[in-house]
Amino acid sequence: MEPFPFNITEHVVDCQHIREYARATRSTNDALKLAVKQYTPKSNPNPQPGDVTIIGATSVGSPKELKEPLWEEVYERLRRQGLRIRSIWITDSAHQAASAAINAEHLGFEPSWFDHSRDLLYMINKFKAEMPKPIIGIGHSIGVGQLLGLSLIHPRLFTSLVLIEPVISKDFKSGKGPSFAKSALIKKDTWKSRSEADAYFRKALKGWDSRCLDLWFKYGLRDLDFQADSAGTGNPESVVGLATTKDQEIAQSLRPNFVDLQPLDMDGNKHPDYLRDPTFYVDVTGQSKTLPFYRYEPILLWRLLKYVRPSVLWIYGGKSIMATPDQRAEKLQRTGTGVGGSGGYKNGRVKEIVIPEGGHFVPFEDVAGVAEPASEWIKHEIARWKEEEDRIQKGWLELTAKERSSIPNEWLAQMDKYFMKGKAGKTKVRAKL
Repeated sequence: MEPFPFNITEHVVDCQHIREYARATRSTNDALKLAVKQYTPKSNPNPQPGDVTIIGATSVGSPKELKEPLWEEVYERLRRQGLRIRSIWITDSAHQAASAAINAEHLGFEPSWFDHSRDLLYMINKFKAEMPKPIIGIGHSIGVGQLLGLSLIHPRLFTSLVLIEPVISKDFKSGKGPSFAKSALIKKDTWKSRSEADAYFRKALKGWDSRCLDLWFKYGLRDLDFQADSAGTGNPESVVGLATTKDQEIAQSLRPNFVDLQPLDMDGNKHPDYLRDPTFYVDVTGQSKTLPFYRYEPILLWRLLKYVRPSVLWIYGGKSIMATPDQRAEKLQRTGTGVGGSGGYKNGRVKEIVIPEGGHFVPFEDVAGVAEPASEWIKHEIARWKEEEDRIQKGWLELTAKERSSIPNEWLAQMDKYFMKGKAGKTKVRAKL
C-alpha cells in the first residue's frame, strides 16, 4: 500500500456571524465553529504560482475524512499529468461530525444549506494567503448546493466546479425529499459496542470502497457519554452512536410547513387570509409534492443554475434516483447559460459523466471512477485558466499605479463617439420637423 501522500493540518475557525434561520442556534448571536482539515502534499512543500487549491464539500451525515481516498486518487492522477496540488481544504459543516461536537451546546434544529456556503467563504478569506488561484471546488450531494451557493455569492472565486450527485431540482428532489428524511429517521443509530457497529455497517455499506469504510468506522461514529451527551439517545446500554445525529441529518433535508403557510409573494392570491410567517418561514415554497414539508435551497439553486460562472463537471451514479436522463439533461442544458454565466455546455463549459454502476454515494463506492474524469477535467480547466491569466496580465502589470486606476484613453474616445452619435440623431429629427 502506498503511503498517505499528504500532511494533515487541523484548524478550528469561526463560522459566518448570524445564521439564516432564527433557530439554527440557541441564541442568534451564538458563535459556531468549523472543524477544518488541510491536506498538503508531502511532495510539494514549496508551492509555486499555478499550483491547484481544492475546496471540498461533503454530503449529509458524511464526515469530511471520507473524501481522503478521493483526494489520494486525484493527487496521483494530477501528479502524473504534471500538475501540483497546493492544498486541499474540507470542513464538517457546523451541524455535522467534528464541528457538531464543538458546537453541541449552541446548535438548534434549523440549519440552512447556505450557512455553510457563507462559512466556506469566511474560511477562505481567513486563509487567503494560502489559497491563490486557481481554486477548484469538489462537492457531493448537499455539498454541491453549498459550493454552488458560494459560487453565486462570489462568481469569480472558483476556476471550476466538480459536482457529484447533486440534490437540486426545480421541484425539490421531484417529491422524494421526505423519503430521504424518513430513511434517516428509522435507521439504526446506536450500538452496544464498536464491534456490533462494525458488523452492522459492513453489511449496510458493503458496496463501499474498503478505504472509505475504514474511515467511516474511525470518523463516522462516536462514543456516547450519556451524562454529557446533549443529543442523548435515551438508551443507556448503547455506547456507540453516529458522529452526525440523525436529527441533524433530517434537519438538513426538510423544513416543516405543517399549517400550509404560503409564500409572501404569491401573485394573484385570491385568499389574502392565507397564513404567512416571515419570521420563521419567509422562504416557504407553497404547494408541492412534499407538503407538509419543503426545502427552498434546491429550488432556488435550480433557478440560479443559469448564472453559474465557473465551468462545471457533473458526475452521476447511473443507478442513483437523482440521475434520471431527464434530471441530468435539465441541468446540462441549464447550467451557465444566463447572463454572467459560463456559456454552458454548447461552449464546452459544462459536461456530464455517468458512472454506470454507481449510486448516490458513488464517491465512496467507486473512488477511482470518480477521480479519473475529475482529474481530466481539472487538467483541462487549469490549462484554460493559464491562458486566461495570460490575457488578463498582458499589458496590465506594466502600467503604473496611476495608469491602472485611471479611465483609459479608449473610454474617452468611445464616449465622444457616443455623444456625437446622439447629436447626429437629434439633428436628423429636427430636419424632419
